[in-house]
Amino acid sequence: MRSSFMKFLILTIFAGALLCLAPLSVRAQICPGSSLRYVVRDEQGNVIDPSGVFEPKRSADIDELKDASKVIKVTGTEKTRVIEWRAMCNFREAVKESLNVNGKVMHVTFIMPRLSQYATRNFLVDSLPFRVGSYEIDLTGEGEENPAGNWLGRFYAAKGWKKINLETR
Repeated sequence: MRSSFMKFLILTIFAGALLCLAPLSVRAQICPGSSLRYVVRDEQGNVIDPSGVFEPKRSADIDELKDASKVIKVTGTEKTRVIEWRAMCNFREAVKESLNVNGKVMHVTFIMPRLSQYATRNFLVDSLPFRVGSYEIDLTGEGEENPAGNWLGRFYAAKGWKKINLETR
């Protein structure tokens, strides 16, 4: 009887020690996050590598887009590099960026949809040919079906870009 009490006591102490060592709070992932991929084009409309045109910032990076020819007009390649922004759950504000080609600057603004707190959405946006000035595209609509797969998000063609005048805003 004494030995079974000792075993019980040792097991109880061991279990208590494990509980004390366990993390006090466990964080679950509440959403997979959202992404915005942007194809960059030169003045002639050819897809170009954004390296050197765009300086990655905290929430953006340059990523490789596989099966690019299924979605956008690309010459001679199945892969292309794009700018990718990521957001925890969703984008809360418009994404604004400046691209610099040979000393010329193009400002782009992506108008993001207002989603519920934990909703996520992925976007793939084609660029119009590089032009000096400021342009915006509204991503609040559904976009087009993405033939490369839904994991990339809905596709927004270059025809959606509009020239804007920042001085009147």
